Amino acid sequence: MHPYYGPGVQFWGQENAWWMWLASMLMYLLFWGVVSIIAIRMFRKYCVKAQYPTVKGDRAMSILIERYARGEIDSEEFKRIKADL
Repeated sequence: MHPYYGPGVQFWGQENAWWMWLASMLMYLLFWGVVSIIAIRMFRKYCVKAQYPTVKGDRAMSILIERYARGEIDSEEFKRIKADL
């Protein structure tokens, strides 16, 4: 049997190496946490945005509507610019 298995294990010459299970568990949690974060970010970057492409006219139209709502342009100019968009 391997010297690090079984009863009476002495890890690095220590009889009481109770902290090793805690360190091992934390390393596994850290590893899988980092892997999960990377996977989620890649999914959001490549899959979600690919399903919903952005339309460039939407931003211009929202700016036009905001300008009209603030009173910066009148209805004739609003209709003219809207027709161009």
